[in-house]
Amino acid sequence: MPEETPTVISCFASVEEAEQFIEDGAPGDLEQVGETNLASRAAAATVIVGKAWTGTSRSGTVLIHYGSGTGCYGVSFGFPTIASTWNNNVRSAEGLNNCWSTQYDGTSYTGTLLNCTPYCATLGSFAAKTSSIVYRPTGTWG
Repeated sequence: MPEETPTVISCFASVEEAEQFIEDGAPGDLEQVGETNLASRAAAATVIVGKAWTGTSRSGTVLIHYGSGTGCYGVSFGFPTIASTWNNNVRSAEGLNNCWSTQYDGTSYTGTLLNCTPYCATLGSFAAKTSSIVYRPTGTWG
């Protein structure tokens, strides 16, 4: 099981838009969680740990997953469910910042899995089956 589960997941039309969102300090997401968790939430969205696309070879719409710290250096980041519009809609994926991604066809890391080490231009027969994702340190298999 992943050691840490970030709670911030945002969808962006482009990588540039997502990177600007991070540089701006994740505006909007922080206001939605209330003042009690503002400091911890701000720390949770500091680095991109992976991306998933609706098309093959980094095409289509991109879903960006965030983690804390510097990425998957001794820590894993899990997303036990993905947004309903993304469920069973991922066709390529990539782990970033020392992360490999593992795609699962069931929620909560269940069912069949596919490892992307770190990039899968296509998910092959696993395309459009992802329901949960874990980002693990490079060299770690799901």
